[in-house]
Amino acid sequence: MMEVYVTKWALTTGIVKVEAEHTSEDQKSICFRLFFDELGKIFSVPQYAHQGEWFTTLEEARAQVETMRRKQITVHMRAIEDLKTMEVPVIIANKGIRGRDGMARIKEELMD
Repeated sequence: MMEVYVTKWALTTGIVKVEAEHTSEDQKSICFRLFFDELGKIFSVPQYAHQGEWFTTLEEARAQVETMRRKQITVHMRAIEDLKTMEVPVIIANKGIRGRDGMARIKEELMD
């Protein structure tokens, strides 16, 4: 067993420090157990992490999390810019939407 830092869920849960063991000969994947206490019951669930999702030092894990954070910030900033410049179309129900005009007409007729 070895102590590792799993970053798989870092942006939602945090960095998870666990005891793990390699699951493959190339030593790129690991297996570990997470323990949960739900309604007074304690049980463990096996989890897996692959290369790039776990690290042997906290410094490496934190560097990976910063990379993950920057990537997510970029993704969200693009989404915000897209929303700011987006033109919301007005759809005429009896004309339908690209290839779905039959469905739109049926709905309009049912509503009358």
